[in-house]
Amino acid sequence: MTHMEIKALENAARHTMVWTEGYDGETHYAGVLKALAPALLILTIAAGLLVAIL
Repeated sequence: MTHMEIKALENAARHTMVWTEGYDGETHYAGVLKALAPALLILTIAAGLLVAIL
């Protein structure tokens, strides 16, 4: 085994040990709505401006 392979294995092991966040099996609708709210607001304003131009 080469030095590069050993280093890659050490880094891979270290990387998986640090990863602590996991999938909790729930759908977080409130978080999704919070993330989409600014985009929906911008789209609503843009649609309103387009309708006003007509």
